[in-house]
Amino acid sequence: METWRKDLIENIEAIMWRQWAALGAYVTGEATRGSLVDPEALVVATFALGRFNARLFDEAMDWVYINHRLLKPWRIKNIAREFQESARRTLGAVVEYLSLFGDKELFPGVVDQAKSLLSQVKTEELFWLKKDHFHTSEENADPVFLKWGFLRNQPRIREHSRQPDLENPANLMLWLRDYYGNGTRADVVTYLLSAGAGSAYEIASKIKYDRGGVYRALEDMVRAGTVNKDVGAESGNYLIDREKMAKALGIKTKRPVFFVWGDIYCAFDLVLSDRILSDETHEGDFLSLERFRDLTAPVVNLLRNAGDPLSRLKVPDIKKQREQEHRDRLVQYLMEVTNILMSPDFI
Repeated sequence: METWRKDLIENIEAIMWRQWAALGAYVTGEATRGSLVDPEALVVATFALGRFNARLFDEAMDWVYINHRLLKPWRIKNIAREFQESARRTLGAVVEYLSLFGDKELFPGVVDQAKSLLSQVKTEELFWLKKDHFHTSEENADPVFLKWGFLRNQPRIREHSRQPDLENPANLMLWLRDYYGNGTRADVVTYLLSAGAGSAYEIASKIKYDRGGVYRALEDMVRAGTVNKDVGAESGNYLIDREKMAKALGIKTKRPVFFVWGDIYCAFDLVLSDRILSDETHEGDFLSLERFRDLTAPVVNLLRNAGDPLSRLKVPDIKKQREQEHRDRLVQYLMEVTNILMSPDFI
């Protein structure tokens, strides 16, 4: 594995471990406190990027089994739709396995979303350890994962996960869901408290909701006097007195920084899995460098709009780069992003 991929995977896994610690997974180490944890985005991303780390994958399965009632299945679907097809298949396998394990159907819509991919399934090793090297035979593979095209041994659900610590600022989204219920309002208020103002369209795109539902929730709060609307803005800008709102809700801890984790993890997955899922596009140095050029635009678009601290980074300019620079500059940019996300202010 190239050094840059190994380093990037280590950084991403370090971020994920701390977020899972905040949610209550059975892991050691410090929990994230400085930035908001998005539970649905973390679930989707872990079953995509967790293919590089079997323990991370299985601890996430354990947590989902114990805490599935805290998750919004339709939001998992919205976020997964933006990932590559292989991520939706891993989700389908995980959810079906957990449903059979607990003898209760979990997230049927997530499974249905992925079922259309089964007709084109090709059996592969679930965990990306070595290219073209199979660690599990079909005879020894778990039948549920095999059905979804993945070779792996039977997962162990030990039921060691805990519920999230709602006193941790990073779990503000879950705290507000506990306060408001599982409707749209909780996640809209999460955005307004942690990120600030925005139009209905902007807020919906950042929290992965339907725009109409977000607009109705905002207008209801405007009529109730809890949200202000700047009618001078072109599409209407919604904002709150963040200090006043936090005090009214009884939030005494420092508010976490908002990042669009679905987009961040989607960008990382796009780069890291591309070499494996689209191997033919990396044959030879020339094609590989061309592929990095093609990846730069979608990756940068996802990351530079995923949080104010990331918007200040200088982005790669493919029009001014040549050959080797496409790979080197994109890798440098991705490492700069993870360095920000891992800084003491946000971790």
